[in-house]
Amino acid sequence: MDILAQIIGLIASIIMIAAIQVKDKKKLYLILNILVKVLYELNFLLLNAYSGTITQVIGLVITIVAYIYTKKDLNIPKYLTFAFIVVTLISGIFTYNNIYSLMAICCGITYALIVACKNMKTIRKLNLVQSLLWTIYDLIINAYTASISSAFVFISTVIAIFRYDILKRNESKYNE
Repeated sequence: MDILAQIIGLIASIIMIAAIQVKDKKKLYLILNILVKVLYELNFLLLNAYSGTITQVIGLVITIVAYIYTKKDLNIPKYLTFAFIVVTLISGIFTYNNIYSLMAICCGITYALIVACKNMKTIRKLNLVQSLLWTIYDLIINAYTASISSAFVFISTVIAIFRYDILKRNESKYNE
């Protein structure tokens, strides 16, 4: 089971990295993310990481809802984001195994906020926290291939923060 979990995690990681490079969020990006969520659900389930599994299940629902709203050029209502956070917290109570379970639950809450957010600077900050927590959680539960993509997302987010938030801010100071 462990080898199968690692293979599934590797496939999910490859698709996730490819999804990051997709330009159109409305269609292909969200469709790829739906597939990634399903694969990570299986990955965590095979590793008996139930907090991670339920977080991915809820993340799958969030991604499908985001796909529907984005396709119609609508924002996700705040009450839905709130509902996703509450469901994530409640599921965390039922799947709590140890202190590390809280990392997966925090990732689920962060994901709900990321999907609902429109400000890219805020999204990058939330993504930085989420990817760091997933990297640590993945390593602790032995989801080694999943930790690779989480670490990649973390590094990519640090680069994006540097490029878009720090350098752009410094450029605007020099142009004044």
